[in-house]
Amino acid sequence: MGKYLLNSICSFLEILGAGIWVGALATFGYAVAAPVFRNLPSVTQAGQITALVLHRINLMEAVAAGMMVLATVVFLIQKEHRTPLRIAKSVVVGVMTAAFLYYGVGMMNRMEYLRTVEIKNFDQVEESARAARDEFDRLHKSYTRFAKANLFLGLGFLLLSAMERKD
Repeated sequence: MGKYLLNSICSFLEILGAGIWVGALATFGYAVAAPVFRNLPSVTQAGQITALVLHRINLMEAVAAGMMVLATVVFLIQKEHRTPLRIAKSVVVGVMTAAFLYYGVGMMNRMEYLRTVEIKNFDQVEESARAARDEFDRLHKSYTRFAKANLFLGLGFLLLSAMERKD
């Protein structure tokens, strides 16, 4: 009974984590960032608002990653759960978590520094901030690619979970 309960809780945690992660990324991209940048008159103000929201999204991603990694470890410790499908799911969780740590921590910290210290005002193009703006734009494009990749990896994880046989 104890092992069944533990596995049920871990299964719930990993699916909930994937759902939160996918939902957070999709919601931010579709319902937050695009409307804010399209409807506010100031790019600087839109950036400040989306940065506040994105920090919370990153926190949600971190919690989701923690839930999924914990469940993955619990399942991999149990020899009978080391199936090809479980290993594939574990690889997906590992790649998603590594990508998040790269874009959600490393890139995000650098972008935040550039936005608040180097550039400050996105509404006026100042030649003194040109290099910082170019770096910010490159990082933003990479950040977006990584977040999209994690969105699709999360969907793939959910698909693999649906294919998994539950005992």
